[in-house]
Amino acid sequence: MLYVICLVGGYVIGSLPTAYLVVRQKTGADIRESGSGNVGGFNAFRVTNSKLIGYLVGVLDGFKGLAAVLLAGAFVGDDFWLKAVGLFASVLGHNYPVWLRFKGGRGLATACGGLFLIGVSYTVIWCSMWILVYRLKKDILFANVFCVLATPIVLTVMPETAIRLAMVASVGGQEYIQFSIILSFILLVSHFDVLRDFFNPKTV
Repeated sequence: MLYVICLVGGYVIGSLPTAYLVVRQKTGADIRESGSGNVGGFNAFRVTNSKLIGYLVGVLDGFKGLAAVLLAGAFVGDDFWLKAVGLFASVLGHNYPVWLRFKGGRGLATACGGLFLIGVSYTVIWCSMWILVYRLKKDILFANVFCVLATPIVLTVMPETAIRLAMVASVGGQEYIQFSIILSFILLVSHFDVLRDFFNPKTV
């Protein structure tokens, strides 16, 4: 029952369509029909041509993940997997919000926000690799997918003591690796269109 509460609560929090609301207020446009159609911070920047709006949406999306984990711990219990379910659900809510007919974002900012209350090893590795891959490929979405796939692999080969250095929640290294695999899978699904275009490139 506690897991169901975290699942539902996390989804409701994550499904708050921050990018849609901010862009609608700023320009009157429907972000789902503008730019890439993605309901996230980067597309908010593209649609409004405002870095401030892009950063604002990213921060607000991050707070959704943070709030889901914080509330799970405060109202349900200080159990790692309860918090993890709250974070997973908030990412799913962000990616597939019922209010926008399940068309949302990719969940990276929301995941990052929740990780501040669980353990930032995933975030540190992902961001470090992303900077390198983006500089080499100059492709944001390719860098996203590559790092989502590679981060659990890097965590697996890292010494557990190194993972624990960045841990906030009370959890073992192996459990954190299991958590990272599930999180990466959720994030990877939200990049399905990128994978589809990669394996089936459009021809002119």
